Amino acid sequence: MWKWLKNSKDIKNDLLSFRDEPLSGLSALLLIILNVFIFTNIMIGVDVEMDKAPKVSYYYPNDCNKHFNKIQIKYKGFNSDIYSRHNYTYTINGKSKYCRELNKKIEVFTSKSSFKINSELIKTIQNQQKINKKSLNQILGNYNTRLFETIASMPNNSKFKNAKNVYDAIVRDNEKLENKLKSIPSITTLNGYSDYVEYIKINKNIFFETKKLYKFWQPFKAYMHMLIFIVPLFFFFSFFYYRTKKKQLKGQIYNPIIKIISANVSFLLLLPFIWHTIILIYDFLPKTFLKNIIEFLVDIGLISLLNYFAIFLIAIFFGGLIYYIQKRTLRLKKKIPSNKKYQKLISWSQCFNCELKINYTNKHCPFCGIKLHQNCKSCNNQMVIHEKYCPSCGNEKANKISK
Repeated sequence: MWKWLKNSKDIKNDLLSFRDEPLSGLSALLLIILNVFIFTNIMIGVDVEMDKAPKVSYYYPNDCNKHFNKIQIKYKGFNSDIYSRHNYTYTINGKSKYCRELNKKIEVFTSKSSFKINSELIKTIQNQQKINKKSLNQILGNYNTRLFETIASMPNNSKFKNAKNVYDAIVRDNEKLENKLKSIPSITTLNGYSDYVEYIKINKNIFFETKKLYKFWQPFKAYMHMLIFIVPLFFFFSFFYYRTKKKQLKGQIYNPIIKIISANVSFLLLLPFIWHTIILIYDFLPKTFLKNIIEFLVDIGLISLLNYFAIFLIAIFFGGLIYYIQKRTLRLKKKIPSNKKYQKLISWSQCFNCELKINYTNKHCPFCGIKLHQNCKSCNNQMVIHEKYCPSCGNEKANKISK
């Protein structure tokens, strides 16, 4: 299977060429538009499939965690909009069974009119208390409290007396509001609240255990759902790419459009596969494995070993990167011929390989044995290798000269 891939000169030719010729500007633009459309739909499909294994924050939402962490005993601990019958079918989708059951328990008493009336009354009172507090702060900000009371008790100080009366009225109003708050029945008295408390007490431990397990396996589940979407499409298009590429290498007739499209789609399908593979590795190497190592080193008091490891790892990474770049640069320099140098050597009757004086009428160099001539692709006459133009027909040397 890999034989044809090794014989391929450049994957870019398969993506952006038509019968080994570069695509025209318009064709390249149309191909880009097609790729954007296909890639967008691939990512949408991947997201939809991976949503079948929701993230931990969706499967165990904060509102659900809040109740299992601490039983709520006040009205503000329950958002009536979340647990209302109108939004119930929407909010339960993608939640764990414990959160779904908890929502049902909470919905029993939050849907009652007494809960809604009491909640609105508490909000109204608390808003009024905020307004009163702001007004008191403004008065106290303008007047020193003791000086304010002293001046207000003096005769002919109507301005200060009025301010003092307003201040006292606000204080009395706050006392009434506080008493009104205390008179509102506690949420614990509502029918269904005791079932909510009992459910949390029974399932609290198992809730956190299942959440821990789900947190560990969720990346694998999401990754498998991604593969379910990607793999069939990848094998389908790579099959056609392999088939047309094989025909091309064998010199048989093939459809270049099928090769271009199948190559591009196969490449686009590899992108989300590579990306989510990297994310999966990251989730478990740095987040799990390294976390355990760090905790172990902290426990034994050798956290400084991490600095040694980081220096060693970074040195190896950048050293390897520099080595690869330099080695590749040297290899490319050896592969790229210097036409100007070759032309001078040929004009001076020197071998273009060993640079010794030779006679170019010979077929091979008598000193290094390298072949000196090739056949021109246009006229099939002999011409010196590395000559730019054929001396017989005058045509520019093609990229491929027949042997």
